[in-house]
Amino acid sequence: MALSIFVPIGYIATLVVSMLVFSRIYRRRSALNMAKSYQPWFAEGHEARDIYQTLVAADPPAPEEVLKAALLNRAMTDVRRIMRMRDDKQALATLLQKGSIGDETMARFNLAEKELEAEILDVVSEANTFREGWGQLIFPTASEMVAHLKHKEIYYGIQRQREAEVKKLEDQGLPVPKATVELPPLVTPPGTKIEIQGGPQGGPGGGATGGMPQGGQGGPGGPDGPSINLPMTGSGADARVTLPNGMQIHPAQLAALMQGPLPPNLPPQQAAMLMEARAQLQALQEQAQAQHEQQQKATAEASKATAGVASTLSADSGAPPAAAAATKTATVEDSDDA
Repeated sequence: MALSIFVPIGYIATLVVSMLVFSRIYRRRSALNMAKSYQPWFAEGHEARDIYQTLVAADPPAPEEVLKAALLNRAMTDVRRIMRMRDDKQALATLLQKGSIGDETMARFNLAEKELEAEILDVVSEANTFREGWGQLIFPTASEMVAHLKHKEIYYGIQRQREAEVKKLEDQGLPVPKATVELPPLVTPPGTKIEIQGGPQGGPGGGATGGMPQGGQGGPGGPDGPSINLPMTGSGADARVTLPNGMQIHPAQLAALMQGPLPPNLPPQQAAMLMEARAQLQALQEQAQAQHEQQQKATAEASKATAGVASTLSADSGAPPAAAAATKTATVEDSDDA
C-alpha cells in the first residue's frame, strides 16, 4: 500500500514546530536564569554618577561650578572603565578561543559594553546642557586628567618604593647607594586640608576647595564668608576627608553632604552618621561666622578710633583742610599769571 505524500510533509512540519517550541522555551529559561544570577561587570557601582545625580536633584540647587566638577569626575570614571574594558576584551577573546570561559561571561561583558555606551552618551548630553559643544571636549579633558593622576600616583610612590628597596638591601646586608638626584617637594602633599566656604549668612554653602597644609588656621575663605578646615589624606580617587565625627568621605561628596538630600539607598546607620556630620559642620560654620563678625566689628571700631585720633591731632595742629589748601594754591597761581 503506497503512503500518501502528506505523511513525510507532516512529519517534517511536526519536527520543525517541535524544534522551534523547544528553542523558544530553552532561550526563555536561559534568559531567566541569567537574569537571576546576573552580576554587574563593575561590582563597585558608579559612585561618581550617583554623586552627580544627587547634586542635580539638590534643593537648593548646587552651583554650576560644582555640577561641572561632578560631571567631569563622572567622565573620568568612565574613561577608567573604557581603558579597563579595552584590556579585558583582549583577554576574554583569548580565553574564549581556548574554551576557558563560557558564553555567560561574554554575555555579561557585552551587556557592560552597552551600558557604558549609554553612560557615555548621557555624559555628552549632560555636558552640552552646560555649554554647547562641551560634550565633544569633556572626554578628551577627562583622559588628560586621568593620565595626570596616574603620573601623580607614580610620583607619590617613588619615595615609598625607594624606602622599600633600601630596607630590602639593609636586610640583605648590602650597601645602600646614595641618591644622586634629589626629588623635588610634592606639589600637593598628603595631609592637605579641605576648606569649606561659608555662605553669605554663615549657613552651609559653597563647595570644597583645596585648603592650607596641616596646622594652618582657618580664616575667611573668600568674600562670601568664613570657612572651616577639614583634614584630608590620600590623593586622587583614594582621597578621604575626615569629618568632625570621625567619618571619612571623598572630597567630591562634601558638596552633596552640605547642600543636597542624602541618597535614599543609604543604610540607616550611615545616613545617621552623615546627618550628624552635617549638623556638626553647620555648627562649626555658624561658630566661624560669629567669630568673623566679631573680628570685623573689632576692626571697624579700631579703624573708627584711629580716624578720630587722627582728626583730633589735625585740628590741634591747625593744619588747613585739603580743600582749602587746594583753593589757596589755585589763587596764588592765578595771581602769578596776572
